[in-house]
Amino acid sequence: MNIAIAFFAFLVVAVILWAVGELNYKNFQYVEDQPHHPDPTAHQGGEYRELTLQDILRDNSTKGYDAV
Repeated sequence: MNIAIAFFAFLVVAVILWAVGELNYKNFQYVEDQPHHPDPTAHQGGEYRELTLQDILRDNSTKGYDAV
């Protein structure tokens, strides 16, 4: 009998937490953060351009003599 009560309590808690999560999701308002000092390497020509892996590796100077 104790297992049945524990299982029922688990289901009740799970439904309550699910309902709280759904209510928080419905009231969630996403606003993108605007950095105070934007990354100057990501902006070219006044508009945002996301850097690709090749762009990052081209300017990477963590190996060999360029790192010094």
